Amino acid sequence: MLIPAEEITYKGIELNLSMVVNQYMLTEGKVDLPVNLRIKLSRKGEKIKATGEISGGIILICSRCAEEFPFSVNSNFDLDLLPVETLTSGEVALEDDEMDTVFYEKGIINIDSLVATQINLTVPMKPLCRPDCRGICPVCGANRNKVDCGHEAKIPDPRFSRLKIFLEVKDGTA
Repeated sequence: MLIPAEEITYKGIELNLSMVVNQYMLTEGKVDLPVNLRIKLSRKGEKIKATGEISGGIILICSRCAEEFPFSVNSNFDLDLLPVETLTSGEVALEDDEMDTVFYEKGIINIDSLVATQINLTVPMKPLCRPDCRGICPVCGANRNKVDCGHEAKIPDPRFSRLKIFLEVKDGTA
């Protein structure tokens, strides 16, 4: 959804909608269902204030067991939108109050991009299907949440395989 910046007045506009996020805008996961968006856009000088919340769900892949699982997205945001033309050339240090600034181009605010960015920010760095996920067996590759394969959790370091043979010969077990 694209909104021309000139249509946003000091009084502002409010939107409540259900939207499907573009799959290619997500850094991780798959779109599960449409997300619900409540957003208020209001003008303060050349700055446009965007506040609201996003709720919905996406499908992630667990970083331990590689199984898909549903992930609930609940994000509140408070952003300042400025035209990209206001950027100065060269390197500039950002102040704390400028960290929540998003730039838009050609006088158009891309709501889809704002929503996808907020969803991407809610995804954990190492998504887990559950906190006690046991992961994949390093020996046989079985999902330890579903099967107890009986293998030892730790794979011996292959660099010490010769030393193991030496110790077995020394003990007389080889």
